[in-house]
Amino acid sequence: MLIILTVAAFLDELLVLFLMDRLPSMPKVAAYLLDATLMAALIFPVFYFLVYRPMSRNIAELREAKENLRTVSVAFESKDPILITDAQGSILRANKMFLKISGYNPEELVGQHSRILNTGRYGKEYYKSMWDDLLRKGSWAGETRIRDKRGNEFAIGMVITAVKNDQKETTHYVAIYTL
Repeated sequence: MLIILTVAAFLDELLVLFLMDRLPSMPKVAAYLLDATLMAALIFPVFYFLVYRPMSRNIAELREAKENLRTVSVAFESKDPILITDAQGSILRANKMFLKISGYNPEELVGQHSRILNTGRYGKEYYKSMWDDLLRKGSWAGETRIRDKRGNEFAIGMVITAVKNDQKETTHYVAIYTL
């Protein structure tokens, strides 16, 4: 970008010098003013299309992303417990309500595999069915049991949704629990 602007300014200056040479002789102040006016008139469109418009678009996109992030942050701290994992099931985030019901603090959960919450009550077939739904449909819903930090089990409703990127690859899972 900087190279393009530099080349454009250089070429514009050459054009202005060429035009100034072709004009009849004039007072120095008038020549300086005409030179500056011609340079500004020629460089402005280049600057506008290569710098100002893309920068304006980026600022608008950043504002929209900031607003979306704020909205998601508020939604994340809802009354329902929420857990977010990566595609391999490692816990990335848990909202305040999840921390409250599980008794864990963020440092104890983040980086752990979600199976830390398993009770051992369900067999392989249960988890196979859950994963089949997640992989086939992109979501799973049902009642399950989880274990809190003290080892207590409790029944809880859960909806797991796969988050996919533009290539339709799963990047995260979001689990929303209902008490």
